[in-house]
Amino acid sequence: MHDITTRSLNTGFKATLTDLGFSDTFAGYLADFSSLIIILVTSVIVYYIARFIINKFLKRLVEKSSSKWDDHLYEQKVFTRLAMLLPALVLKVSLAPSISKYPEAIKFIELVLHVYMTFIVMRVVASFLNAVYHIYGDLDVSDSKPIKGYVQIAKIITYLVGGIAMISLLIGKSPLTLLAGLGAMSAVVMLIFKDSILGFVAGVQLSSNKMLHIGDWITMPKYNTDGTVIDVSLVTVKVRNFDNSVSCIPTYTLVSDSFQNWRSMGEAGGRRMKRSVLIDVGTIRFVDETMMENLRAKKIFPEDQSIVVDYTTNLGLFRIYILGYLKKIPNLNQDASLMVRTLQHTENGLPLEMYAFYIPPNWSEFEDFQARLVEHILSVLPEFGLKAFQRPSGRDVQLSSVLPE
Repeated sequence: MHDITTRSLNTGFKATLTDLGFSDTFAGYLADFSSLIIILVTSVIVYYIARFIINKFLKRLVEKSSSKWDDHLYEQKVFTRLAMLLPALVLKVSLAPSISKYPEAIKFIELVLHVYMTFIVMRVVASFLNAVYHIYGDLDVSDSKPIKGYVQIAKIITYLVGGIAMISLLIGKSPLTLLAGLGAMSAVVMLIFKDSILGFVAGVQLSSNKMLHIGDWITMPKYNTDGTVIDVSLVTVKVRNFDNSVSCIPTYTLVSDSFQNWRSMGEAGGRRMKRSVLIDVGTIRFVDETMMENLRAKKIFPEDQSIVVDYTTNLGLFRIYILGYLKKIPNLNQDASLMVRTLQHTENGLPLEMYAFYIPPNWSEFEDFQARLVEHILSVLPEFGLKAFQRPSGRDVQLSSVLPE
């Protein structure tokens, strides 16, 4: 019915031109050309009508919907690119009947339409994959199991299949023939896509073994990287360093080389604190009643806390004090290891180490806590008759009158 209508219009327009005095040949050419122009204009009008419907009515439906997946489909232009197929479909259906006398032209235009439709389908699939990536990104599991690498692989496969299909259409050969030719060039293809293939394999290993999540703090000295993972793609992993610079690390190097992931630190109960202060061994002695009275008078030790003075040193008393001080800090994980201990004696003094886990593992808060703790320890040491070890400077020697005046 459509062919009959198109031919009837073409014939009627040709007859009208003949009646107006045009020759039969010129009237035929003019009628065919006019029909082609009308079909092209109609296809463009159909596209803009579809686009108007998508931007006005479909957009309102998407905005009113409570789900998010349709928002991502609209934002990634899946519907808009689908509408770009309509002009090609209109041309394909209406073209042959209107210019049936030009088979070579019909063949050429249909070839162009097939290539165009293949290209649009390829872009629709790529947009759909982008929408799938953003829909998955709204899920909580997206940080622990990123799929950006898989989406990129799917897009590469889409472009490869679409490119092979378009080339096969242009040269008029089966896609299988092209694939057979590509098989002989597999070494070249492997060389070109080496980083993508290695990145894909590394991404699978990172995801399956849960080695890396978005938001993890990683350290990789080889690449001068120390910061938070912000993106995991097929080829690179982006890390925002603590100086706000961004490092781009090849994905496969995270599997082939070593890196340090600090995620387990937070999962284990906080950021580990392991700080020590060097005590001058010459100031360590047994505690006497006078020292205990002074400490209790200054409310450093409560009255009801019993201390065996005869067998306790001022350093041991200081360890008891610091341990009690740490137990009163709410940000320290009391369920994890919490201790104050002495380490092996060195030529620089006796190390007194504080070992604990700080919650939450925020870097700036943690460093501020460590600074305040060390300041407190150094300021309270003299109350116990202790001194921190420090190598003598020239001024210390001068004050002790060792050098001659």
